[in-house]
Amino acid sequence: MSATDSLLALLAAFDRHGIPYMLVGSYSSNFYGMPRMTKDADVVVHLPSAGWARLPDILPEGIVMQDQMSFEMVTATRREILQVSGSRFEIELFRLSEDAHDRSRFERRERLEIFPGAWVCLPTPEDVVVQKLRWSEKAKRGKDFDDVVAVIATLGPDRLDWDYVERWCGEHGTRDLLGRARVEAADLSQADD
Repeated sequence: MSATDSLLALLAAFDRHGIPYMLVGSYSSNFYGMPRMTKDADVVVHLPSAGWARLPDILPEGIVMQDQMSFEMVTATRREILQVSGSRFEIELFRLSEDAHDRSRFERRERLEIFPGAWVCLPTPEDVVVQKLRWSEKAKRGKDFDDVVAVIATLGPDRLDWDYVERWCGEHGTRDLLGRARVEAADLSQADD
């Protein structure tokens, strides 16, 4: 089974067991922007503490949970790492935090067809832009900025709710970064014409 098939099997298990989730990270930016290679998948999960203890019981065959949990560095939320057997591919599960934007993007998530016949919960493109800029600023990861440029260039400036994006970027101190991304996306779009 491929890494993506394993991921889809996990998300289908979440659906069957009524576990609210949202596929974030590069899978979400690839969906809205320009696909790039990734060695992992990121999923935000809304589970009570007791639910985390039962999680290993619902994992599809070929996916195992690592023994030690850790914390995500931007929102300091609990993170569990799942390993796909026979692969270096990891699935990182993040607990839904109390962070205001984390809650907002989770409430706004949409069920979309990411691959033919595969429907999963994704953040809106606006929330991908906001969160990727936040990661770019806090974690100093250039690939997150590049993902934002790709999403804006691919969708075009008229398809995004800029009031929503600018409000959250103002909250996170990433408005200047957003301005740079918009300029680079416009340049990229003109180069493609």
